Amino acid sequence: MIKVTGLEDAAVAIADAMANQQHLSVQSMATKSALGRDVSYDSYLDVSAFTGIKDYQPDELILTVRAGTPMHEVEAVLASANQMLAFEAPDLHKLLGAQSAGTIGGVLATNASGPRRLTAGAARDYLLGFDAISGRGERFKSGGKVMKNVTGYDLSKLICGSYGTLAVFDEVTFKTLPRPETNISLLFGCEDMTAAVAKIASVFASPHEPNAAAILPGSMAASAGIDVPGAMVVIIRLEGIDVSVTDRALHLLAADPSGAKIEENSSSALWQRIRDVELLVNQPGDVWKLSCAPAAAPNIIAAVQNQFDITFFADWAGGLLWLAGPSGASFGTALRAALADNGSGYAQLVRDQADTKTVITPFQPLSSAHYALHKRVKAAFDPLSVLNLGRMHDGI
Repeated sequence: MIKVTGLEDAAVAIADAMANQQHLSVQSMATKSALGRDVSYDSYLDVSAFTGIKDYQPDELILTVRAGTPMHEVEAVLASANQMLAFEAPDLHKLLGAQSAGTIGGVLATNASGPRRLTAGAARDYLLGFDAISGRGERFKSGGKVMKNVTGYDLSKLICGSYGTLAVFDEVTFKTLPRPETNISLLFGCEDMTAAVAKIASVFASPHEPNAAAILPGSMAASAGIDVPGAMVVIIRLEGIDVSVTDRALHLLAADPSGAKIEENSSSALWQRIRDVELLVNQPGDVWKLSCAPAAAPNIIAAVQNQFDITFFADWAGGLLWLAGPSGASFGTALRAALADNGSGYAQLVRDQADTKTVITPFQPLSSAHYALHKRVKAAFDPLSVLNLGRMHDGI
């Protein structure tokens, strides 16, 4: 273990690793170590000392923190000003068997984004700037403390979701948003997935500004305390000031009187369970997430159900599918085949309860052109592959 307290220390450690041709794993609380390929490293770079709130300007909606700051600290300081991270970062510690939600740096490294991703964007869309050390041992900065920054490349979009394979970052600056005054959820029973996706499309085509939409099988909805008949249950969230939320809900329920409503406390608790994938925590087998076009979701689910006994639900209006199924390569292969047969998409193994990673890559395989591009990007930032080599893809 190489414990570092700042980017200067990290630069020295990386330079030593380059000189000795060593490969380092980068981690702080290691709560997301289960994500990605299992790889052996010569040592690991412990950045858990990169903690603390550096600057918070609530009036300007700007927060600067060190990357190793625990998520509960970030959320607490935002709550003190009645603000939030707009991308609604999920807490997967129960699903992954970790001890906590981890750090803000882990959220960035995995580009973790929750139900509000559908309408507000992903983590990468709210990262204004960062300070980092590349795999070359060179310090660099990107962005600043404003939303519009046209100088140079938008490296924030590249670094987010790179799983620590390109750089070690310290201070990160986010755009924050005011917390909504209230939220409620509307529930609609549907006869199948196709009808559920169509129902969501009709709601989003209305002027009533829903900001999240999920689909739960009826049995799963019942176990979550939802008493709405239907093979599938559509959940629509409305947020904002109380009078607006109430008015929008009235209009949507008037258009479909079969719907039901749950108030703020129950709505928030339900969406937390959806965000954190708690609905699948106790299911046996592996857990995968699939990103696809919402219109393709019914066919994908049908194709997989024809072959396996699965438990699933959908977020992002059907564009994000969470599935629990048998461990082993056959399930993952079937998922990726179903994606390919229905307009393509992305399948990632999130929880491996056996040794599935040894027989199938946890990340969606890259085409030859995309693999070559990833290799060039890796070489530009980390030519000797010091940082997290192979965490995402073999040789990168």
